[in-house]
Amino acid sequence: MKVLLLGTAAGGALPQWNCGCPQCDAARAGDPAVPPRTQSSVAVSADGVRWVLLNASPDVRAQLSAHPALHPGTLRRSPIDAVLLSNADIDHALGLFVLREGGAPAIYSTRRVRRALVDGLRVVPVLSAYGAVSLHDVLPGEVIAVRDRAGNDTGLRARAFAVASKPPPYMLPLLTPDEAADLMAGDTVGWELLDADGAAAVLYVPGVKVLDESLRARCAAARLVLIDGTCYTDDELVALGASQKTARAMGHAPLSGDGGLVEFLRGIDGPRKVLVHINNTNPILRADSPERAALAAEGITVGMDGMLLEA
Repeated sequence: MKVLLLGTAAGGALPQWNCGCPQCDAARAGDPAVPPRTQSSVAVSADGVRWVLLNASPDVRAQLSAHPALHPGTLRRSPIDAVLLSNADIDHALGLFVLREGGAPAIYSTRRVRRALVDGLRVVPVLSAYGAVSLHDVLPGEVIAVRDRAGNDTGLRARAFAVASKPPPYMLPLLTPDEAADLMAGDTVGWELLDADGAAAVLYVPGVKVLDESLRARCAAARLVLIDGTCYTDDELVALGASQKTARAMGHAPLSGDGGLVEFLRGIDGPRKVLVHINNTNPILRADSPERAALAAEGITVGMDGMLLEA
């Protein structure tokens, strides 16, 4: 299975348009230790010909243009056959608008995410004006064959699993208090991409707050783990004065500290561990930072835009 990291930054990318943190300033200045990054998205393929997106970021047009394998093969034919959504956050779903020409690829999501696409972002009504929209409801735990909008098999098998999370802020006015308070309702999922025999080849979890034994087992069973690297410390944005919210309050386990992701991954042997969805304030974005060196010592790779992996 081929895995292409299209974008590895969190929402806002690097540099973020309204941010003057050290990493954003360095990226703007052309510092080779802090190259620019686009917003989180991954392309996967079973054969190197037909590709499926894991999330469609607002940067999807530039991301697809940057990789010849993802260019049109004919006058009006894209190798992007489907999109698997982990949630309906703007940085993961807004790119669906960009994929409107000629009809969007097939879209796979939970019913909760589908509701956000229809009633919140209004993505589906807009896309419907440009062509038929192929929507597929996904039940966490169910193995699916990923197909394009015509029903053709892409060769990929996938399984979603629920991750504790909150609905996107734009959905709160449309939900009852009980609906909004249900952290396991399917607002966010992780994805397992499976071999033909059902074994997990790739685990993709760009947003995770609760690091539990269930997730540990999924990580241990995969060959490649692509996981949330948003903030290095829980109070990262607070300490910078960039926000009043901690990483955990935003739904992301920090990398460092007790109960952090580094500690969690330390006891998991076997898979390659790669961080995705990295916030612009995170010091690991500097290639020469002590935080990056600490991760390397733990056997954890900081994902880069354009990185091609095999699983």
